[in-house]
Order: sequence, then C-alpha cells, then structure tokens
Amino acid sequence: MMNDEIIKALAFNQSVRIYAVSNTNTLNEIGKRLHYYPSALDAMGRVLSMGAMMGSMLKLEETITLKVEGDGPIGKIIVDSDAHGNIRGYCDNPHCHFEYNDFRLNAKQTIGTTGFISVIKDLKLKEPFIGSTPIISGEIAEDFAYYFQVSEQIPSAVGLGVLVDTNNMATSSGGFIVQLMPNTSEEVIYKLEEKLKLIPTVSEMLSSGYTVEDMIYNIAEDVEILEKIPLNFRCNCSKERFARGILSLGAIEIKEMIDENKTQETTCHFCGNKYYFTKEDLDDLYKIAKARLKKDEDVFDVIQETMITSFKSIKKLKNPLCFKSWLIKILINKSNDMY
Repeated sequence: MMNDEIIKALAFNQSVRIYAVSNTNTLNEIGKRLHYYPSALDAMGRVLSMGAMMGSMLKLEETITLKVEGDGPIGKIIVDSDAHGNIRGYCDNPHCHFEYNDFRLNAKQTIGTTGFISVIKDLKLKEPFIGSTPIISGEIAEDFAYYFQVSEQIPSAVGLGVLVDTNNMATSSGGFIVQLMPNTSEEVIYKLEEKLKLIPTVSEMLSSGYTVEDMIYNIAEDVEILEKIPLNFRCNCSKERFARGILSLGAIEIKEMIDENKTQETTCHFCGNKYYFTKEDLDDLYKIAKARLKKDEDVFDVIQETMITSFKSIKKLKNPLCFKSWLIKILINKSNDMY
C-alpha cells in the first residue's frame, strides 16, 4: 500500500491549482482506534481528505478545523489539520452503517442531507476565520465545492472516494480539489470540464494502483508539481490539555468530582487515549480554580469583557449553531488573560 501524501500542483500554464491526496493508512489508523463501521469510515475518509488538502493550503503554523454537522446518524464530524501534513479526526457516532441496494456504502445517508459545513482557520491573527455554508446534498464533494464557491468565491471541482473491505478496513481513500485562478481562460475551463467528465472516480483510480501524482496527470495538462507533503495521523492530546479542560469547568464542578472520591477517567475523542485524574490531581486543580477567580468583581470583569468582545465580533460568526462554543472560547480566553 502506498504511503499517504498530499501533492500540490499547477496546471494548464499555471492557470489552475490542483491539490490531491491519498490517506488510506491515516483513515485506517482512526478506524482501528475507535472501531468505525464501514459507512461511517467512508464518511470520515471523505472529510479527512478535505481536511488534508485544505490544510496544505495554509502557511507555517496556521491550522484548520472542518466541522460537518448533518442530520444523519453519524452526528458531527470534525477534522483538524495543518500545513505540515499532521491530521486527526473524529465523529460523534462511528458505529453506524448504511448501504445502497447494490451494496455500495451510503455515506450520504450516514451524514444526512441538511445541516452545515463550517471551516475554522487559525491564521495566527486576533480572531480565527470562520466560514459556513449549508449542506446541499450530503455528497461531501458537492458540499465542499459549494463552500468554496459561496464562502471563498473560488470556482472549484472536488472529487472524493473511499473503498472499504469486509473487515472494516479502507482499501483506498483520497481525493482532489481543482481550483480556477482568476486568469483562467474559457478554453482551459472547457478542456478541464471535458477531462473531469471522462476520468474514472477517485476510488477507481486509487484501487487500480494510481499514485496521487498519477491522479493529477489524469486530470490536467501541463502539470507542474509544487510540493509533496507526507500525511500522518497526529493527535496533540495530553494529560495537561485535559487538566486545562477540567479547570475550565470551574471550582464548583471540580469539587463535585472530588466528592465522588474516585479516580476520574477522560478519553480523547480523536485518538481514544485515556487519561486518569486521581483525587490528589483533582485537589491540585481545585486549588488553582479557586485562585483564578478570587473575587466577585473579577468574575464580573471577565463576563463584561466577554460580552463586549462578542458584541464587537458577532459579524465574524458565520454559523449560528457555533455560537455557544464560540462564546465559551472567548470567556475562557478572557479569564486566562486576566490571570
């Protein structure tokens, strides 16, 4: 099996950008860790491909999070990635499975046909970029092509594919994004459209032994390979990160955990790693939580600063469904700034 990688290229006399990826090994790493069923693995593979390619569009230490929230049984799908090929992903319910009558996996029914796609880019500025568009079909390739057109005003063609065997393991997973540059001629657009009509599906290409580079040459003419990026599953969870999460619950909830008088278990949604907090660990966190907000006026100041910042930034929130998590993030940041 080929190594996972992302390739960035230009084509048609540098008038078209192409991103292509194979992520079969990474997808299987996620699937094994959290015991995915076939159509859930299919759905995750498609969003994972998008996350990998969109991560490769970033610079330096920038990061991106894709969030697909449909009305299907898989629930929310989240993928985090960066410019260096590091990626991770999870869904609410990996234990769901649907097929068409011809036994092909039904990722569309797994994800759902209504909901939102959200793209959160941490560009290392004061506030993240948040773009959001509705799910228009449940076919993730179509939904992200629509996102690029509406949210980023970039005409794009997207192809995605996953094949899963009877052992719940992906035999191929990958995709491509083709984007028109502002100077793309009508002649090139016509050629590209005709090419895209004729090429095999992503699943067919990868399962037939095509490399990522082969896939690009099958799509376009006059190809110039810009960069090849190895793709790796990487989760940055740690006990320290979970400790910060427990601290954000506040002193009252930490005290309730201590009163249960038992070791608390936490599990990372992305990789399945477990971290344990003894009563002594929780006692230490309780002391820190009490010290962080010692006076009533401190609490008032943090809340006031949170409301002012949220009021000033509300136009940047593209998806109303993200309001609660967005507001909590501002609250935590203001509390950390003060202490």
